[in-house]
Amino acid sequence: MSFLKPSKHTNLRYSIINISATILKILKDNAIVEYSELLELLKLKIGKEVEEVFLLSLSFLYIHKKVEYIKELDSIRLSNEVI
Repeated sequence: MSFLKPSKHTNLRYSIINISATILKILKDNAIVEYSELLELLKLKIGKEVEEVFLLSLSFLYIHKKVEYIKELDSIRLSNEVI
């Protein structure tokens, strides 16, 4: 299943782009969000199927230097770069 290249069967609600945008919105409202709490917030906003794409979306944002992982707190925050 391709998450970045949509097809006619792709549910855009669960695309990496949509989930990444939602993650950025959550992180703008909250400075630091715990990993598990972020997943739960996404499940409430988008749906349970978000689990399949959650890690891919975080990786997508991390590769593009939009988020940082805080190992000591097991949390995610926006990077210092302007979005």
